[in-house]
Amino acid sequence: MKKLIKVAAGAWAVEMLGWIAYSYLMWNKQTPSEQEIESYAQKLLSDIGMPELYGTWTEEVLPVEEGELHLYHFKADPTDPVMVFVPGTSVYALLYTEFMHKLSLQGFNVIGFDPRGHGKSTGKRGVYTLGSLADDTRAVVNHAIELYNDKIAVSGSSQGGMVAFYCAAGEPRVKAAVCHNVLAPDEPDNERITRWPWLWRPFMPLLPLFKPFMKSPLGQLMFPIFLYLDLKAEPSRLMPDTTQFMKEDPAMLHAVSFGAFYSLTTTPMARKVEDIETPVMVIHGGKDNIFPEDYIRRVYDRLTCEKEFVYFPDAPHLVVLDYVEELVPQVSSWVKKMVEK
Repeated sequence: MKKLIKVAAGAWAVEMLGWIAYSYLMWNKQTPSEQEIESYAQKLLSDIGMPELYGTWTEEVLPVEEGELHLYHFKADPTDPVMVFVPGTSVYALLYTEFMHKLSLQGFNVIGFDPRGHGKSTGKRGVYTLGSLADDTRAVVNHAIELYNDKIAVSGSSQGGMVAFYCAAGEPRVKAAVCHNVLAPDEPDNERITRWPWLWRPFMPLLPLFKPFMKSPLGQLMFPIFLYLDLKAEPSRLMPDTTQFMKEDPAMLHAVSFGAFYSLTTTPMARKVEDIETPVMVIHGGKDNIFPEDYIRRVYDRLTCEKEFVYFPDAPHLVVLDYVEELVPQVSSWVKKMVEK
């Protein structure tokens, strides 16, 4: 029995050392150079037949308390409304160039940004929380008001949509939120927004026990994206082969921290969904394999503020990449009504 315990303890120690080594490599993955990211962005735009969109933005570095955020401005008239855009899990703002550029043509000053640990911004790769993403968004909102005006809206895709939803609940200066996907931490079945709900379900009630450890090195241990998101199930014209895309894209995150995953369903909103006053637009694709439609509609139905549901029955998860022509006019028209009130 003692021998068996020693063998088990040794195996556990080896696995932990391997996990720590993997995490160390992920934390310290070199931030891609601007040339690498921009060359790949140029390739993506060429692949979808829109090479002319390359360079339609200007870039800026915004100092924040714990580093620097990289911003991409798609400018209209300085008096036009402002849209702050938050990218999704593991990616970066320039992936959504078509959406941001075409929204700017509708009369918006669009500011996309890479959150800390993403894209060109500083920070350990993939080490963040839902709270830090919201903090980064507020920093960009502050800057946008100083630079343009206070007709501010926030939008985001996937994880970025969740961040926009949290900003609707907690940032009174935001006059509208456009959320491609939403999450409410008080819903009873948030494990469904994972690749294997049956695997995560038993652990959900235990998550509060991990709270004391999230600010320790344990919270920074990394695990691969594929353990909780099945990106292969979400085709896109921008990335028809997800595996190849992840290998080639120099700015793509391949892993996120335990603290990041933990924060997604445990970070409290500034107010309950029913108490949100900021107008909210929710976007959903009927063939989304990550966010269940009944879950999204349930959260939407809880909203008592002015709201709009934009539904694309045949769209996969990456609707903001693939349905730009159909989406932009609806976003533009609705947001302008909200911010001009």
